[in-house]
Amino acid sequence: MSRKRVLILGGGHAGVRCARELIKHRQGSDEVDITIVSRENVEVWHGLMPQIVSGVLQAQHVLIPLREILPGVTIYTREIDSIDLPARRAVLSLGGESDEVALDADYLVIALGSVTDLSRFPGLSEHALQTKTIGDFIHLRNHLIEMLEAASVTTDPAERQRRLTFVIAGTGYAGVEIASEANEFLRASLRSYPMIAPAELRVITVDILTRVLRTFNDRLAQRVLDRMRHRGIELRLGVGIKEATAGAIVLADGSRIETRSIIATVGIGTNPLVRTLPLELQRGRIPCDPFCRVPQWPGVYATGDNAAVPDASSGQPFGAMVMVAFGEGRQAARNILADIRGEPPMPCRPTRFGEVALLSRRYGVAQVRGVALHGWLASVVSRALFLSFMPTWRRRFGLALHWMGSAVMPDNLTPLPLGRTNTVVPMRFGAGETIVREGELGGRFYIITAGEVEVLQQVDGQEQAIRTLGPGDHFGEVGTLGGGRRTATVRTLTATSVLSLARQDFAALVEHLPAFHDALTEPYSNTRPSAD
Repeated sequence: MSRKRVLILGGGHAGVRCARELIKHRQGSDEVDITIVSRENVEVWHGLMPQIVSGVLQAQHVLIPLREILPGVTIYTREIDSIDLPARRAVLSLGGESDEVALDADYLVIALGSVTDLSRFPGLSEHALQTKTIGDFIHLRNHLIEMLEAASVTTDPAERQRRLTFVIAGTGYAGVEIASEANEFLRASLRSYPMIAPAELRVITVDILTRVLRTFNDRLAQRVLDRMRHRGIELRLGVGIKEATAGAIVLADGSRIETRSIIATVGIGTNPLVRTLPLELQRGRIPCDPFCRVPQWPGVYATGDNAAVPDASSGQPFGAMVMVAFGEGRQAARNILADIRGEPPMPCRPTRFGEVALLSRRYGVAQVRGVALHGWLASVVSRALFLSFMPTWRRRFGLALHWMGSAVMPDNLTPLPLGRTNTVVPMRFGAGETIVREGELGGRFYIITAGEVEVLQQVDGQEQAIRTLGPGDHFGEVGTLGGGRRTATVRTLTATSVLSLARQDFAALVEHLPAFHDALTEPYSNTRPSAD
């Protein structure tokens, strides 16, 4: 009997549970080799990540190294280029030029998870702070501190209010938990900023739906709503997002919120690799049978966010939830082992222990086996549930100790600076917004990709338009290269998209490409003043 190869694509909750179940239940006679492919060599606990924002937890508490919990499993931390279902093969990129590897398997498990897709909301991709990765949450915490620092010394009242206004898009688990944790953190931090009045701080949650936490019963959802309002969070429910710009978010009802902080917890999309498969997807998910198998493709299974696995009792697909991902991952593993042994498969029946949400150190909501809890007791139950999911006692003990310590220690305002590459950054501006202002220090170079702007200069105390620029035109080169002040104001005439390049990157590009410098400056040197 040849050894059977199981290839799991994805290192999220479903993929990891599948691998752990195979390790736990395989027998020596099964002769099973397990391989898992994950972009990173950690399992990320997204349900705990909002607590990074408030400093309750640190990054290491929500990351579980795969090599620590998957002994004997071959792990590839690479990108997946393509998936061949008939051959049960995945082609990986190893990072170098023409550097790839093909992995073949007898059993293929697709557990790639979902991605963030903000394409339905103009401007959100360019200007929203995303909440998908551990880096997103660390950057979000740093951004909150940065806004408090900037607002504390800003003399322009309008700009000060923008920096003290924080908009969270979405009222699901992530939206409610992030809004609550950010609000608690910001308001607790004001004791270190006596120049900022609590009334100046605005935290606003926006969603087209009219209620929060849709999987909770109406009573608990209303309690969460009331508590958020009591803690100073504004809720704009029943209204969608029309667009976002560099300095504001515009809602579908026409209202405009001036802000420098838009936090996106919406826009869950299908993994692009799943879209390339020769399958007719069911609302973005792979249709499966009750055994997590993909029909017409023997040896292929799908789990988690990628799978539409029907409930054997109702025929309707299970929801894309953590407990469902756990159950589907485990059942796929059991059915693979059953197929190897010639045994019949069993349908997937995920355990539904309940739903929990942590809103702060001392407040949570829980819906456990029909019992509704809120407040301090619910926060204890929620933490106990998370601890039960941790894969080792060492992890459980460390997480419990940190929770107890953070309950009595004051908030920590220390940011975690991370080097962020200032390369080409897409930006979007609404009609009438100022991109650069005459007299300000130049920091970026801009290329217009869509829309129209006007260039204005002060002449005898009056602002006069000197020309109009459109797609393909550029501005900002003189002030950016010279490190001086802008010689003109650039204001949008229509909604405008630009690509911007930071001063240091633009200067390096021009330094090594003299012809590029000439091409940028020559058109304006003799005929018209620079748009700077």
